[in-house]
Amino acid sequence: MSLDEALGMYAEAAQDLSSAGLAQAAGNLYNCADLCNQVAEKVLQAVYVLRHDARAPYDHDLRALGALVGAPPDVLADLDALTPYHPEAFLAHRTVAEADDAVGERASELLAMTRGVLRWARPIVLGAQ
Repeated sequence: MSLDEALGMYAEAAQDLSSAGLAQAAGNLYNCADLCNQVAEKVLQAVYVLRHDARAPYDHDLRALGALVGAPPDVLADLDALTPYHPEAFLAHRTVAEADDAVGERASELLAMTRGVLRWARPIVLGAQ
């Protein structure tokens, strides 16, 4: 069961990454950032599920979740950068238009970081038996 669940999470994350790229292209920059945050969470949960046959407790701190699954320092740094874009915190005192402005050109960087997280987890999840 944990392998099927992990593969499903990884596939959802890959699909969400495509959606994040489309959101950026459409100028929906906060949506892009939020999707990047979701991709990272799903990928980390996939790794955790493989190792523990359950989802990790999670409080929207991607770096802490990354540390829990043993992500390397460069991935942890990217997770730290992606953490603030969870809607509960990022949209607390902003409209979506203000959030788009706040993300701005950083959307490209966020996409690159998210791709790195996905690449790191790929051999772990897709190589599992």
